This record gives sequence, C-alpha cells and structure tokens, in this order.
Amino acid sequence: MDAHLFRRFCEDLTPQLAGARVEKLQEPAPGFLVLTWYGGGRKRQLCLRYARKEPFCFLSGSRISAGKAPSAQIMRLRKYASGRRIVSCVVKFCDRQLWLLLAGGDSMLSGAEHGGADSDPGAFRLTWLLLDLREGPSLHFLTEAEAPEEERPQWPEPAQLAQARQNWREWPVLTPALRRTLACLEEPEQWALVEDLRAGGGDVFCYGLATCEAPDVLSDAAADRCEETSSFSCSNSGTGGSIRSIRAISAWPLLPEQQAALLTADESASGLLLCEACSPDVLGLTEKAGQDMVLGRLAGEQAKEAALPLDRRGRKLTKLLDKLREEENRLRAMTETQADALALQENLWQWPAEYRAVSVAVDAGAHGPAREIRLDPRRNVREEMARLFHTARRGWRGLEHLVQRRKTLEEELASIALARRDSLLAVGQAQAGGSQAGKRGSLAGGGAGMPTALPKNVQLFVSSDGFALLRGRDAKGNLAARKLAAPHDIWLHAENGPGSHVIIRRAHGGQEVPASTLDEAGSLAASKSWQKDAARARIQYAEVRHVKPMRNAPAGTVRIDKVLASREVPVDATLEDKLLPE
Repeated sequence: MDAHLFRRFCEDLTPQLAGARVEKLQEPAPGFLVLTWYGGGRKRQLCLRYARKEPFCFLSGSRISAGKAPSAQIMRLRKYASGRRIVSCVVKFCDRQLWLLLAGGDSMLSGAEHGGADSDPGAFRLTWLLLDLREGPSLHFLTEAEAPEEERPQWPEPAQLAQARQNWREWPVLTPALRRTLACLEEPEQWALVEDLRAGGGDVFCYGLATCEAPDVLSDAAADRCEETSSFSCSNSGTGGSIRSIRAISAWPLLPEQQAALLTADESASGLLLCEACSPDVLGLTEKAGQDMVLGRLAGEQAKEAALPLDRRGRKLTKLLDKLREEENRLRAMTETQADALALQENLWQWPAEYRAVSVAVDAGAHGPAREIRLDPRRNVREEMARLFHTARRGWRGLEHLVQRRKTLEEELASIALARRDSLLAVGQAQAGGSQAGKRGSLAGGGAGMPTALPKNVQLFVSSDGFALLRGRDAKGNLAARKLAAPHDIWLHAENGPGSHVIIRRAHGGQEVPASTLDEAGSLAASKSWQKDAARARIQYAEVRHVKPMRNAPAGTVRIDKVLASREVPVDATLEDKLLPE
C-alpha cells in the first residue's frame, strides 16, 4: 500500500474510528492483525497486513476468525487496548503509521515498566496503539510532550520537482510508486499529479480482470456494501461488468505500461486487458482489494502449507515408483537368461560333462536365434545351465513381488491425490485472481483446515464456477459436512422440511459466490429433500457460524441464528452427475 493511498484511506477511516470502542485484537496469520471495533451501531474489522514488502490495510464487514490461540504479543495488546474507546487518531502517512489514543490509559507507572528507564517515573502517561504497516502493531505509553503530532510534510514546488526526484530521500512524499509514475510523464503532467496528491481527496483507482456478470454475494459484508458504497464498473469494458479480482489499487491512475506489468505472460499472450475502475469510496475499494490481494493470498498460502505433508509423501512415492521401474528392468534382464539356459539344455549333448569354456556357440531353435553364449570358465556347462535357470527363476519371483509392491504404491499415490482433492487443498485460480477462475478444474474455495479425506457419508461436487460443494448423504453425513466447514462457509437447506445439508466452501469470509453456484448448490440440496419432485424449491442460506446443533436432538438437527437469504431455485436431478469432480 503506497503512502498516498494510505493517506486517502485514513482520511475516510479516522472519522469513523473517533469515539469507537476497541472490541478485540486477533492474529489469524503471521503478519496479519485484525482489530475489531464497535462504532456507529455495528462492529467492523480493521485488517492490517504488515510487512516490509506489499503491506496493506483495509476494513472488512465480514467476520475474520483467528482459528488459533493468541500469541503473547496479541495478549498484551488485548490487555491494554480491549474495551477502551479511541479518543483521537494521528496519521503519519509518509511513515504509513496510524496512532490511536485510547481512553482510560492515564497511569503513573514507572518508566522502566513502560520501557523508558530515563523518563520521569511519576509522570502521567497516555496509552497509544500504533498500527505500522511496516513493523506491525505496538503499544506506547507516552506523556503529553511525547505524544505524536499530525504530519505536515514538505511538498516540492514545480520548479523543484526535477531536483527533488534526484534527491528523493529528502522528500518523503516522493514514494517509490510515485517516482515510477513520474518517470513516465511529461513535466506538466508531473506537476499536475503532485498538486492533486498535495490537495488530497479524489478518486481511487483499481485494476483487475473484468467479469460480465455482477456477482451475487451472500455475506454480511455484501449487504453492508450494498447500503453504503456506490457500485463501480469497468471503464475499459463494454459489457458494464465489475472487476472480478483486483490486481492493484492506487491513489492515481496507472499508465498503460504499468498496467501491462500486472498481467502474466500467458494472459498477455492471450490478449487479455486489465479493466480500470475508479470511485471516491476508498473504504469500499480497499475492502474489495483486501479480499482479493490479502485474504485470498493468505488462504492460498495456508492451503499450500496444509498440503505439504501430502505433497512430501507424494514425491516420496513417485521416487519409489521410479526405483521400481529400474528394478523391473534388472529383473527382466534376469528372466532373459532363461533363453540361454534352454539353449544350453538343448545342445548339452555336444559337450563333455566337465567341459569348461569362455563361450559356446548354439544354433537357432525354440530358444531363439543362433548366437554365442558367454560362460564362466570356473564352472562347467552343466553348472552354468543350472545357474542360468536359477537366475531366471529368481527374476520371475522378483517380478511377482514387484507387481504387488507397485500396486500398493500406486493405490497409495491415488489415495493421496484423492485426499488432496477431497480435502479441498488445491489452490484455485480464483483465489489468486488468475484468468482461469470459474473453470471446474480448479477449486475456488480453499480448505486449509480440512482433514486428509472426506468421510464416506459426505459427497463432493464442484460447481461450474469452481466452488467445492459438500453434501451429507444422511443425518450423520449432514453433521460431518458441517464439521468440515469453516465458519465463513455458506450452509444451505430446503425450507420447511427435511433434507440434506449442503456447504459451499469459500477461501475467506469476503469471497463472492456467483448466483450460478448458489442455484447449483440449492438444486443439490433440493434433490435430496422433501421438495425433490417439485419444479422449483425454496432454499435458505446462512453462514456456518450461525448454524448451531441442538442439544438432545437427532443428528443433523440444527438451529439457525441468522439467515442470510432465501431464494427459489430450479430442481434438476441430473445436475449431480454434471457436478461430480473429474
């Protein structure tokens, strides 16, 4: 996240943070902080992906779960920050830092306890929570004299711009991304861009591949965006579709050569073009960009990490199969000595009983063509014949064991491939924003927390958009499918009657689910419910986090605390065969 984009983000964020209450701090992944705050009558999450390379900060309306025990650093942050209100915010955008002053933080603790041995032990201190895009979150207990102040950096004048670009270290506002853009512009355009950034405000620009159909999202974040944010569409597409996956977001429009660098070599060769969208709604665009550029990437990394044990075992089995092929060649060479043994047996009458030689010549026969057979002069011909027969028998016995061993290894390798598919560890192109998203060959929903194989009472389907669908075969299968799901996955069931539970797997809580996948999953649920003979069925949708099992009730009986949507879908009994994984 460039410093100027961070400035625009904070301009819209800080008015909402003022007076809000810090609810919780979590670390779902290393280098990724989620700060939950309550303000304006609802909870929101401020997500901070801190790193020295490609950091990012965005708001999320959908809940992001940690899924692991908090670290010591997070526990310390919770101790001093949770439950406190944010009194004021100080933005240092050149350093990409957001300072939050927390209420109720006055104290007379010693300077050594706060890490400052030279400070006055009796001075009152204020608690500041620092969110640094480079170094991450930290707590600071400062006196009023040490409190951070609003940054007012110096901007170069038009006459100084050329020299400032040479001595950019003296001008913090000339960020690396801005310098790369200025290098491609004429002088008047350079001045205009710097003046626009100095004034602040304005639109934010994002770039990604376009989709012709607007996605139908079932999530709390989608409802929030529909109410609060204005929709944006592609300026380079005549279809009016929205951006499917954001590749980059900037506080100024990127040049064509910079846009071309965002495409892979295969995408450039196929003639794909990036779509540009702009909007003054910085929070809405950064939320969408955070889902695509941060949450999707984290889900992919977690899925790859979870797949490492299977991949290691698969590579080991592949090496063992290669060794078996080498062993097979050796054993087959041993079995070929049987022809030489038969040739010696057929021509044994020609040589004395104790005849020894380096080689003997044999005529053509049932054993093969005429040839010269090499012998060991330490043994006579009869002994050599017996040795060759013995070697051939050893080769045949070895091949029998080798066939069984190969069958065992191939079955294990196939089970690993099946487990990798069933556990939804394959990382689909939809997470990374690839051009092949939507194909059934790659799963669009991640599953880093899945076990190595699906239970027998849970069926796996893949929607036409690449989303993994789980359906229970019976009541226990419904329970097993829900246990396999993540809290942000979509659960659906036929309304007002019994039926199978279906889970739509998602990589993260903000991933959009197209309407076609919702209809296909609904049809799968309806075809195994009391509405299976109807032309259309009413299906209810909810996030798995809001579906709770009922105590002392039969397996599969649940209580739905919050329904996301209810929609009618066509019932197609033949859809099951079409959506079975290949």
